[in-house]
Amino acid sequence: MDNSIYLAGWLIVWLGAILAALLFRWRGRPAGSGLLLAYLFHLSLIHWVATCIYLAQYAYYERAVIEIGFRQSAYAVLAFAFGSVILTPVVLALRRERGPGAVKYHPHPSLPKAYIIAGMASYLLSSSVLGRLPSATALVSIGQYLFVIGVCLSCWQAWLQRSTIRFLGWLLAALLLPFVTILSQGFIGYGTVAATVVFAFGAGLIRPRWKVVVAGLLMGYLGLSFYVGYMRDRGEIREMVWGGQPVWDRVERVYRTLRTVEWFDWSDETHLRAIDERLNQNFFVGTAVRRLSTSGDYAYGETLWQGVMALVPRVLWPEKPVFAGSPGLVTAYTGIRFAPGTSVGIGQVMEFYINFGTLGVVLGFLVLGVLITVIDITAGARLRQGDWQGFALWYLMGISFLQVGGSLVEITSTAAAGVVAAWLVNKGLLLRYQKKQPTLKRQWAPSSIQ
Repeated sequence: MDNSIYLAGWLIVWLGAILAALLFRWRGRPAGSGLLLAYLFHLSLIHWVATCIYLAQYAYYERAVIEIGFRQSAYAVLAFAFGSVILTPVVLALRRERGPGAVKYHPHPSLPKAYIIAGMASYLLSSSVLGRLPSATALVSIGQYLFVIGVCLSCWQAWLQRSTIRFLGWLLAALLLPFVTILSQGFIGYGTVAATVVFAFGAGLIRPRWKVVVAGLLMGYLGLSFYVGYMRDRGEIREMVWGGQPVWDRVERVYRTLRTVEWFDWSDETHLRAIDERLNQNFFVGTAVRRLSTSGDYAYGETLWQGVMALVPRVLWPEKPVFAGSPGLVTAYTGIRFAPGTSVGIGQVMEFYINFGTLGVVLGFLVLGVLITVIDITAGARLRQGDWQGFALWYLMGISFLQVGGSLVEITSTAAAGVVAAWLVNKGLLLRYQKKQPTLKRQWAPSSIQ
């Protein structure tokens, strides 16, 4: 009982830190763009949710290891909230601000659709020879999220025009994204990230906030219910997808999963195991803490330096000794070996810890709290200024940080690729889709573009 109270205390601390960061952002000015909410949601998904099930009698992993790992993640979220709430205003105050409304932009109304088309084109390129060239892989991978940006801008258009039906329609369309990635790739993760980005963006526009809370709780429960059903049938679904079965057969198989989904039950150990085995990053963190407390073989910044090296495109450095993915790191610092082909991410909490211990976790998440909040605010400011192309550039860079279960190499390489991809699309393909408002000349009108 004492252990449960101890764990419950840390769960409350975690939740309080997240609520403080979100409430400060929602009440503050300037407004954000949903990236902060999306990041904290994904961080909670792999640390907070699975820990809740250990309040009961259920225990798949050793409880003490879960507690150790979750405590480190609690330090992380506390540092993140401090950086977001306390340090970010200081950083923003140091920036030279332009006067309000000093620059206005007039984006073409078709710009959201253009981003959607660009994202679909990137998706098609990902399976081509061009998409497998050095550095091109990262570009087309992050470029697919231009589709998400187009959907977000479509939501923004509908909100400006006070069209509730169109606004909700785009949000509902985002629900299809996880099913698209399941049917095309056999994975649910990519589509889930894309969908939550759209929902987080839309949540920032909905008033009153209690509607967001109610909708979030409802969707969270539905999401858990579908997730355990997907995990139950994942093997058969992937066998059909990877085996090249016709699309209609895949759709029929996923439909059968939907039709037989069981409502998530906290007393059903099968449901709990599905979450614990794939959404409990605390086990790896706790195991690494135990191992390093004995060996003392910390990385001392090695993986952080690799994250810096990842910024250099492979096309410029073909022999670059840095690759995405982190199962080797997880094995090296936990001693756990995985079956070939198993995808296991190191996660941001564990990566900061293996470098400098708890101090690394605190300092690393202080920086992340400031960085993600600044990106969130800047993207939101660009959006409200009418600079939709600037919003796309900042938002695409911010999406890379949502890889909370991946390595810093994946984050930095994806962020750099996102900046390049957005710049290429904005300047190369959509240059005439947005112009600044002239000061002395006749105002440019979107209708002037044919």
